[in-house]
Amino acid sequence: MFTTKSFVYLSLSTLTVLTVQSEAQASLKALASDAYYTFGPNVSANSDLRLLVDKAADIGFPDLQSISFLKFDSFPTLPEGENFRAILKLQQETDLLEIGEPLIPATDDRPLSVSVYNLLAPFDDVNGNIADIDYGVDGANAIATTLVGDNGVYNWDITSLVNQWIEDPSSNNGLALSGLFGNVNDGRNAYAGLITVGTQEGRAPTIRFAPIPEPTSAIGLFSFALLGLGSAFKRKSLKD
Repeated sequence: MFTTKSFVYLSLSTLTVLTVQSEAQASLKALASDAYYTFGPNVSANSDLRLLVDKAADIGFPDLQSISFLKFDSFPTLPEGENFRAILKLQQETDLLEIGEPLIPATDDRPLSVSVYNLLAPFDDVNGNIADIDYGVDGANAIATTLVGDNGVYNWDITSLVNQWIEDPSSNNGLALSGLFGNVNDGRNAYAGLITVGTQEGRAPTIRFAPIPEPTSAIGLFSFALLGLGSAFKRKSLKD
């Protein structure tokens, strides 16, 4: 019985160590350095409090659309020879919509489709970048799209855009978060209220770099775990 328990313990210990290593790699991140939003043609004066995205243009009010903009100036040094996904993480907090005008929050029952787009001109938090968004036809150039609903953290896979920035830093103008395309017209103007820069770590806009495991390594680890558990069951059966 002692031999059996020891074997299983060693197998699980090995799995735990590998998991911790993956979490350490996943902790690589970049924090947004600047942010603002537009309300119609005006650049926000309180982007240090919140970021807004809505679908006003989808219900006939194109001059009142709210779009948020983010800038990431620096990125961590990624280990050579490993592949990563760049995941933009933003937190929806509907309490932020109570600041100023009464806004209707996006919810799971009335979600807001929010897309990430590249900017074609340098980040401008004074005059705004509303004319510099690379939408494509009907939003076809969206880097990633996510439905934002109830309070929580939402993810966008922007790996292709971040790779472009890393390969050519001069192309890093920042990004736009727009709800212009892909939203259902329900007759109400729902907003996402997103936490902005300057807040505590873990809540501010962040790009996290998640390692992509090698398929062979994943298969090998799974096989090793099955082998360990199988051997343990076999030994127990033989003892019985």
